[in-house]
Amino acid sequence: MNFKVIHWSIIGVSLGLVGCVLVVLTANLALQAEDDVPRVTEMFQGFQDGKCKSCHPAIWREWEDSMHAKAWSDEIYQAAAKQIIDRETKCDQCHAPQPILITGVGKMPKLRDKQREAGVSCLVCHLDAHGAMNGPPASAETYFHANVTNPIYTEPTVLCGTCHGQKSVPEHDQVSSFLNGKFAEGDTSCATCHMPVVRRLQSTTSHESIKGRKHTWRGSRSVAQLKRAATLQLEYTDGKADVKLRSQTGHILPGGTLRTIVLEVTLLASDGTELQRQHLSISAENENRLLPDENRTYAFDIASATTGNTIKARLIYQLTPETPETAWILMAEKTYVVP
Repeated sequence: MNFKVIHWSIIGVSLGLVGCVLVVLTANLALQAEDDVPRVTEMFQGFQDGKCKSCHPAIWREWEDSMHAKAWSDEIYQAAAKQIIDRETKCDQCHAPQPILITGVGKMPKLRDKQREAGVSCLVCHLDAHGAMNGPPASAETYFHANVTNPIYTEPTVLCGTCHGQKSVPEHDQVSSFLNGKFAEGDTSCATCHMPVVRRLQSTTSHESIKGRKHTWRGSRSVAQLKRAATLQLEYTDGKADVKLRSQTGHILPGGTLRTIVLEVTLLASDGTELQRQHLSISAENENRLLPDENRTYAFDIASATTGNTIKARLIYQLTPETPETAWILMAEKTYVVP
């Protein structure tokens, strides 16, 4: 795999000795096969020494502010994982996994024994068993590692599914519902929403900006992403408020088993005094999560409403059962003034 790239300088020296070219190349092929493990180790050391950061500063800045970078160190995760018996085989392996091109795309990841604080690093998604970094076409050339153009990055859902599509880990199984929805048709993938296209220099050796995927993976910690996740419509007829809720996500909503969406309807007097409040919770525990692109209508009894009253419908996101109400995030809101 990419031996010419790795050993080009050696072969070049041998060109003057035609009879020795094949011998030198064959010897280096055998050497490379033996050097796979040391080369992978060298790549981990390079990450630790800051070589990824120094060569790919733009991509690094995106990654270091992402939840992938904080997958292991996040306080919410650590608090939740401590409550799980045998967390190393049920949780940790997706929060500090070994490179999945080595352990197997689509297979349950394996927990690594070093650099766990780096969470889901660039090595997790791009490093192969030969020490090469895999990526989409037009990946920037570099002098530290070999590059391999891998078609899996053009349609990366199967790659993402290694951690986000394990049915035995329902907390992070968003891919299963995605594959059963209309969003999986055509060229739409997980990256379409969670890794939007951006134009930038890929590395310090790049001469011009090119299009690539942003390494931020915005999700349930992003207010902007949550506001795009669903829409509300509010209608009032004969003492009943009909709230139409539509999911705009490509997967089940909310996407995690600890997440809850609260649909709240409040009746307010003309001076703002609260007269009535009703709410319902949408969660895995209640077995009423929305499927991709699903539409639902919820009817609320507001028979006491009079002229001048305001009906307000709000969709609110609760990250975990322990998240205080003051930290819940408003996803959508609609109001209706009774004529």
